[in-house]
Amino acid sequence: MPALANTFLFVEPDDNYLNYASVPLHQIIEANKQAGQSITELMGVDANPAKIKEVLSTLNPLVFLGCGHGSPTVFTCQNLAPLLHAENSQELALMKERIVLLTSCLTAQQLGPALVDAGAVSYAGYQQEFWFYIGDEAGASRAVNSPFLAEFQFITSLLRGKSTGEARADQLAKYDEEIAYWTTGEGKNHADSSELAQILNLNKSISVFLGEASVSPSPQAGALEGVPISPAIPFAIAFASVGYVIYKTTIAK
Repeated sequence: MPALANTFLFVEPDDNYLNYASVPLHQIIEANKQAGQSITELMGVDANPAKIKEVLSTLNPLVFLGCGHGSPTVFTCQNLAPLLHAENSQELALMKERIVLLTSCLTAQQLGPALVDAGAVSYAGYQQEFWFYIGDEAGASRAVNSPFLAEFQFITSLLRGKSTGEARADQLAKYDEEIAYWTTGEGKNHADSSELAQILNLNKSISVFLGEASVSPSPQAGALEGVPISPAIPFAIAFASVGYVIYKTTIAK
């Protein structure tokens, strides 16, 4: 059976700093989901390989977005448990006919192309290390959310009825918008504004899109085009200790 339109599966681990991605992702989904869409979020301990495979089989989503640590050939989820290997045809087949978004380091080198070669509609991910800011609690400020606001613009646009190609263009434009916020906009006086702009520039430079650009997983949502993006995301201005990390750890192959 072909993957189902208007059907989305999100994998949101919360360990090993993955909450920094999962918290804003959940906020973005809540702010942008539309009537008629089937949306499933596997959070925390539910973001494990067995549960993900079960839901993929029963839900058959057209869109799969996974937050996790990665390597050129491996994507992992909760507790660094591997979900996808570039050399494993059975695992690659899990993503056949799906739009695949991996918020993860390095997977664009081998895993992303392998997924598209194995029948994924498209893939979006990162060629090198994905950087983000940990100067505050996950989801608590514009600064910690900023790299993910740009990264998840892709899914925001898909939820609102756009095609994969349009979502990719929106994602790159969102990177530019976030960079401008920290360089010439309201965020320019933040103590770490230059570092935040650098993080965004680096992530944009290594962002990769492969596959079909004309697929719209939720075409009925297209009437919302032009509505402001993610209006419900709150930002608390309470900056804690400064830190930066990359979305990478040692992955067993």
